[in-house]
Amino acid sequence: MTNPRTYELGRMSWTEAREAAADNPVVLIPVGAIEQHGPHLPLHEDAIVADHVAKQVAAATGALVAPVMNYGHSPMFAAYAGTLSLRRETLTAVMVDICEGLVSHGFRRLVFVDNNGGNQASVMAAAFEMRTKHGILMGSLYPWQLGYQLMRSAYDDPDKVYGHGAEPELSAMLVMFPEQVQHDRIEGGELQGIEGWRPHSYNGVAVPGYDVPGTVYWDFSDVSRSGVSGDTSVASEETGKVWVERVIGFCTAFVREFDANTKDTSWAQQPE
Repeated sequence: MTNPRTYELGRMSWTEAREAAADNPVVLIPVGAIEQHGPHLPLHEDAIVADHVAKQVAAATGALVAPVMNYGHSPMFAAYAGTLSLRRETLTAVMVDICEGLVSHGFRRLVFVDNNGGNQASVMAAAFEMRTKHGILMGSLYPWQLGYQLMRSAYDDPDKVYGHGAEPELSAMLVMFPEQVQHDRIEGGELQGIEGWRPHSYNGVAVPGYDVPGTVYWDFSDVSRSGVSGDTSVASEETGKVWVERVIGFCTAFVREFDANTKDTSWAQQPE
């Protein structure tokens, strides 16, 4: 099945999936979350962006895309209506089960496209379990985090504008899913101090005498009424196009590198 009818595993019949597995493709597993991103962005933002990025990369590389995992681990946003968070052990178990299912049908080259920071511990745990049990070397991509790293040159003061529901994700959403941005509900991301703490982000706090923030674990609603941190006023489609070019470009390059380095390497996909 060198040229499949679709690169989306969920749109294939079971016989097409069997034929696709015989080609030993890379399979991208998009993972998101159902959590708040401010009054102006949808709860499923992490999931739809992970799925979109995975599909764009698949179209460019020939990888397959598994159906998106919509739910993730988001306890820091539990107080905001609509946030639906899996326990960490539940999320890890689901990730492992999905990987086990793929492996059982002959897919052995797997890459998570995880777009929620709360999921990262589960991604690592699942990947190492697959490595230990099956000898499989898994990969992982985190589009939002890549955006923070790749977009700094696009802003005069990236540390000021970066944040949850702000930049660069708002600009990216204006390009990828403009119809899901509610412009009349956009709010700024000023955080409120609490009990002497000066918050920087949903878990970062100022430490006197140091430029590096410390970490605490509260519900974000303790310091943010809107659920937003960062500066939303600088968001633009122009900046969003840069995000798409840089982030999807990096993800595409990584998958090509992963493909080249795992296809015929026994240590990266040892059978049981």
